[in-house]
Amino acid sequence: MPRQGRFWILSVPALLLVAFAFHLAADSGTRLLRRRFRPKAVVISGDWSAPALRRGRAGAVESRTARPRLALPIPKADAFLLRIFYVLEGSAPARVTIAGRPAGALAPGPGWRKAVLRTPAAVPAGKLAVAFEVPAGGRLILRRIGYRNYLFRLGQILLLKPAGAARTPYRGGTLAAALAALLALWAALSLRAGRGGRRGPAPRAILSAGAFGLLLILHQAASPYSVHVRPVFLAALFAAITLGAAAAGRRAPGSGRLRLKRAGLVLGGLAAALAIAEGALRLWDPPISRPRIRSHARYSPAYGWTNRPGARGWQVDAGYHIRINRHGHRGPEYPAEKRPGVFRILGLGDSFTFGWGVEEEQTFLRLLERRLRAAGHEVETLNAGVSGWHSVHSLAYLQRDGVRFRPDLIVMTFFVDDVYFKTLDSLRGSQLAIDMREEEELIARYRGGFARRWKLYNVWFNHRRLRRAVAKQRALNPFPSLEEERKALKRDFDKKPERVAGLARMIGRWEKVRDRLGIPVIFAYIPPGGSLGAPALQGEARAMRRLSRAARFPYLDVLSLFERVPDPRTLYLHPRDWHMSAAGHALVADALTRMALEGGWLKQKGKHAP
Repeated sequence: MPRQGRFWILSVPALLLVAFAFHLAADSGTRLLRRRFRPKAVVISGDWSAPALRRGRAGAVESRTARPRLALPIPKADAFLLRIFYVLEGSAPARVTIAGRPAGALAPGPGWRKAVLRTPAAVPAGKLAVAFEVPAGGRLILRRIGYRNYLFRLGQILLLKPAGAARTPYRGGTLAAALAALLALWAALSLRAGRGGRRGPAPRAILSAGAFGLLLILHQAASPYSVHVRPVFLAALFAAITLGAAAAGRRAPGSGRLRLKRAGLVLGGLAAALAIAEGALRLWDPPISRPRIRSHARYSPAYGWTNRPGARGWQVDAGYHIRINRHGHRGPEYPAEKRPGVFRILGLGDSFTFGWGVEEEQTFLRLLERRLRAAGHEVETLNAGVSGWHSVHSLAYLQRDGVRFRPDLIVMTFFVDDVYFKTLDSLRGSQLAIDMREEEELIARYRGGFARRWKLYNVWFNHRRLRRAVAKQRALNPFPSLEEERKALKRDFDKKPERVAGLARMIGRWEKVRDRLGIPVIFAYIPPGGSLGAPALQGEARAMRRLSRAARFPYLDVLSLFERVPDPRTLYLHPRDWHMSAAGHALVADALTRMALEGGWLKQKGKHAP
């Protein structure tokens, strides 16, 4: 048969298969839809108990009727996978009905379980009704419910979604253009073979593309999960299959054994290069090669939350490296027992003391340590700051854990929210503490990931994420400028007696602990950037300064210090973040160094030769 005849006999059915597969799989709107709910947000009143601590999980609810119901808000028509985290007490399973249709069952058991259930296809936007049939004598406890519209994803290019999920139609000319390009590619391969006077790779390429199209059609028809692919990516995939099959069909010079040997050499060289790079990174251990930290904090019954001992890696969203030692402090390891001749400074406070947004060596406590050592003193600073902590957290930590490190001096920093009276009990039961407790299981599972054990993977992942960190933080920052932050601050704190009285009570507690321990305590108030140059927004600073001095606390007036800087914007991370920049930390460190040297606290036995 003439070559042109064979070409068309193969091309026509292959094009039909590709066109039908393209029509079934192409989706111009491969958007991820996912959301989590706390039970209290979706339960039907009367069917469930009030949220409480159950089976070690805060905010869990338990069934009060034999047929408890949920109502989940669904954003748009699609098919979803429901993820239900539950405990079912009893010996029989509980049947689940979604939108009036049977969807599966929940297995009984003593511990927390996860069930993944498919919703009916094309769920209408609105409230999705979910009902459970709890067997007699059983009890259902829920701690989290969520949904997502995919089983597997490759970014937002390819999604494996429940069968019947919504599909955004592609443009009319997209399929015609894709088929025309594919036919032109096949024709070029056929003409090239004809000019060469030998059998070419065109038949193999055409058959491979058609076979892939047939497999995709069968999958879409029989699988409970359908493929949704961006049209351009799908067209490129068919082209890649064509070229790959054509390349595989060419006869290379030499025997098959020679070709295998060459391929083995190439793969071996690549593997050797990767192994050498991995080994070099393990020896060098640059910070960017360390895994990302999902969370450097953990739940704590005593405080609500604390730093996670041993956490180490990139906080890629903020763009800096974090190292938490075994004591839960940010910084290097050191023994709990103080070495003879060492003067220890314990830093307490929130994220400003912790150094959110700057590297460890740029925090004011590390700078303070270096400056005092340069002045001839054997000093060790311990950074016990915890992001989100209130001043009552820090006082409780000092009495419960901080004293065992035998500090000789304490530096306690306050931010604007630390001067408002709160109790430790209210903070231990806050939403942040509840969230931290519920995230423990997820964080533990994330830390066990296989890929993040490889340095090369971490370098690639961190580099990719760090490039987007600044833009992401700017988008999340509610105060992109000092002017925007100024609008959110409260006015005239020191003119409101009830607020000043609450601050006086907290400082009075600090005074009693200081006198009992016999350890000097420096107070420092870090002002929000928006309050600089705005006296009406500086009431917290004025009250802190007056009450601290009245209680005989050495006080670092950071507000006055910052206002003397010609451009105070450089002292903060605006527009990326509202915390202090490296320049702000350096200014605070310089002032604390002067206070420490002039205060007479440094022990003479802690001196060494410069």
